[in-house]
Amino acid sequence: MFATAKTVARTALDCRPWASGHAAYLLHQVSGRGPLDEAGLQDEAALRAAANWLAAAQDSQRDGGFAGRYKLSSGWSSSYPETTGYIIPTLLQLADHWGEAVWRDRAARAVDFLLDLQLPDGAFPGGEVLENRTNPSPFNSAQILNGLTNWTQATGDARVQAAAARCAAWLIAVQDGDGAYRQHFYLNVAATYATHLSCWLAEYGAAFGDKAALASAERHLDWALAQQDAKTGWFDLAGFSVEQHRDRTAYTHTIAYTIAGVLTTSLILGREDGIAAARRAAEGVMRRLELSRRLPGVLNWRWRAVEHPQCLTGNAQMALIWFALTRHDGDWRFANAGLKALDLVKRAQLHSNVNPGLAGGIGGSDPVWGSYIPKALPNWAAKFFIDALLEKRAVLATAARQA
Repeated sequence: MFATAKTVARTALDCRPWASGHAAYLLHQVSGRGPLDEAGLQDEAALRAAANWLAAAQDSQRDGGFAGRYKLSSGWSSSYPETTGYIIPTLLQLADHWGEAVWRDRAARAVDFLLDLQLPDGAFPGGEVLENRTNPSPFNSAQILNGLTNWTQATGDARVQAAAARCAAWLIAVQDGDGAYRQHFYLNVAATYATHLSCWLAEYGAAFGDKAALASAERHLDWALAQQDAKTGWFDLAGFSVEQHRDRTAYTHTIAYTIAGVLTTSLILGREDGIAAARRAAEGVMRRLELSRRLPGVLNWRWRAVEHPQCLTGNAQMALIWFALTRHDGDWRFANAGLKALDLVKRAQLHSNVNPGLAGGIGGSDPVWGSYIPKALPNWAAKFFIDALLEKRAVLATAARQA
């Protein structure tokens, strides 16, 4: 009991309830939050609030990048190149959705920030800028490649296309012979969530006719498919750490990275075996959502809960996967799961707060003191939430036309 009381007291101190807006945010974490928005009446308000939070994350920095997260313990962190990269396509979607040029302007600022960070060999550094500007990261570089590819397609910017080509060439060069990524990777351990690296090589290769990039992506897809459990559909090596690999567990964030990467690459390459593998894993997560009526943040290889606090980024990412499978298969079970997962994220979002670091943002965990990005609101949670809300709108529009 004493240890529990000490833990609660430490958590409360770390969350600084006396800081601007923190008490209201923390109250929201324990208040029950009202009914689910099953009719989607709050979607546009939720979208605007999350977009404004992303704008605040960029405006908190002077370099054009997006702060990696808002920490309850200390405020905004420094700019995070990796996520700034894949926020660029989200900003371009917002510009089109609302017809507002300001989001494209923000994307341009992000592009300039990233080009200034590119290393001589074409790679980009891992981590936030205050942590590292020199050590390359394949995974982070690929997320930036996604942004550079989409910006080039939207604008025809030759300068950015050249940077993307150099990045893609470096990613191909550091891939191991068996298709996996180990060099410069986190802990130098191969992980199947690196499919969310190779899928952007596939995207780049398809966009610009780069056969080497497409072949590289396919080699990694083959390696990842060999890691799938034949009985359950689980992808081994999907976690962040050696311990998670050993225990065959992972956060829904990296589970979703793995499934999304397999699905994206397979759709680009026309690989039906990869689509089937992604579908099977997505069904496993969907069954857990339906049985638990929520999505536990850490699952094991049998799709059973290991940690009960939700990983909200994983919820939004899985919604995107389920919507993509609905589009491909016409199976509306997946769309139903996506709607449920997204409602759970919406309940955790606080639209209004005097603190721009809290208004509209999405916590790493629900409740926010869970183990995934504890006591902080990461920018990638808002990014995937926005993407999922926009994709939900598109999927429902398709359904309306087919009715």
